[in-house]
Amino acid sequence: MELKKILTAHLKWVETNGTEGERADLRNAILQEADLHGANLQGADMEKAKLSVADLMETNLRLANLRGADLWMADLKDANIQGTELQGANLAEATNLTQKQIDTAITDDKTVLPAGLKRS
Repeated sequence: MELKKILTAHLKWVETNGTEGERADLRNAILQEADLHGANLQGADMEKAKLSVADLMETNLRLANLRGADLWMADLKDANIQGTELQGANLAEATNLTQKQIDTAITDDKTVLPAGLKRS
């Protein structure tokens, strides 16, 4: 299924509390350099997704599963990562990521963060 259809079905799933639409299953998806600016991926399953250099500005990733995902050089300006599972994720050189954002996410000792940020 193409990304736009997945995002549309997922938005419906979020807005109807799961009674309509379909939760986005983007496990292992190759989304390098993808433009997900402003997308609502709340609760999406994106385990091990390849999101390097992706535009995730203002993206809602609240409660999403991003375990083991590659977010190298992804732009996370104003992204909502509250409760996002980032265990084992690579956030090296992610841009516009703040300590405040990291403090709301779930990390572990395998989560790679940009220089200057620390796991909460």
